[in-house]
Amino acid sequence: MDVSARFLQTALDGIDDCINIVDKKFQIIFINEAASKRVGKNWRTMLGNKCYAQLWGKSAPCENCVTGKAFETGKTQQTIKWEIGPDGKKHFMEHFAFPITDKEGNVEYTVEIFRDITERKLLEEEREQQRLELGKRVRELRHAYEELKSLQNQLLQAEKMASIGLLASSLAHELDTPLATISGYCELLAEDIQDKNFLGRVKTISEQVIKCQKTIRNLLDFSRKSNYERKLCNIHQLINSILSLVEHRLIIHKIRLHKTFDDQIPPLLVDGNQIQQVILNLVNNAVDALPQGGDVFIETRVNREAKSFEIIFEDNGIGISDEHRKYIFSPFFTTKEPGKGTGLGLLICKNIILAHNGKITLESRVGNGTKFVILLPL
Repeated sequence: MDVSARFLQTALDGIDDCINIVDKKFQIIFINEAASKRVGKNWRTMLGNKCYAQLWGKSAPCENCVTGKAFETGKTQQTIKWEIGPDGKKHFMEHFAFPITDKEGNVEYTVEIFRDITERKLLEEEREQQRLELGKRVRELRHAYEELKSLQNQLLQAEKMASIGLLASSLAHELDTPLATISGYCELLAEDIQDKNFLGRVKTISEQVIKCQKTIRNLLDFSRKSNYERKLCNIHQLINSILSLVEHRLIIHKIRLHKTFDDQIPPLLVDGNQIQQVILNLVNNAVDALPQGGDVFIETRVNREAKSFEIIFEDNGIGISDEHRKYIFSPFFTTKEPGKGTGLGLLICKNIILAHNGKITLESRVGNGTKFVILLPL
């Protein structure tokens, strides 16, 4: 080996990247120590042999070989890809091929440089995975924050509704006394009036006052804190009593109420106040599902085989989608507009019915109305 060849070999051996120089026949002219160590061969034995056989263990030039393209185009070539190394394992290799031309500009040799960047690739993939994971966590935190914010708004709304309930109770107490006074004076007037037309008007006033008193007393009974005491109750009286509170709302929303009661139902051992709360929640939900008016059906019947009593609430409103149906009894889930629902009504209904050893089920399809069935033990 002459001085220039020895100098070139020494220079190549001092580089950590794998380097070899090949001629047009893909024969190795020079190869550095890093490349020979990678394949576990002595660099001297590799000189004059095919690069694809010595370095890659193949019988023909590699597919998409950058060296072949450098000879064809006379331009520098580069590729990065996964390859199977001499150890049988996958390596992420970066290849460069630099053409060396003669005086006429023809490519005579090509310098091949290849380096194993597997660790760098794996590190980049790990960082990318960490970035994706961080993005996922950020999205989860943002979602949790939005849920927390929504929960806070719902709790404030629930507190506001509770305050309104207390206000309504206080207002009912205040109105009950003057209404009783008006009713009493109407009775006194009726005793002294001889004119039938005038007497009829006074009686009309008295009837309307009595109706107001009945509504107020129902409201007081409903708003009174329950002690969770069960006693034998007439279920139809409970239903009619609470319906009198929403009768005006049904009329305003052009909703027709249809009741079908089974007179053979015996008194039930229930907490009347709680059962009325369930009835009120279901009726209000039915009203919200009928923005253009419609029909609400309430039916009671005895299921002799199951030894249970059933209350069926059905409307011909907008219905509930399959997507929402599985969450309908979940806390704080509501399909109503912000400020119009807390998402607690149906959860409370379910808990009350379960506390009575009963069950509440839902049947609904979008556009085909909604039906709730309550089963209570006889």
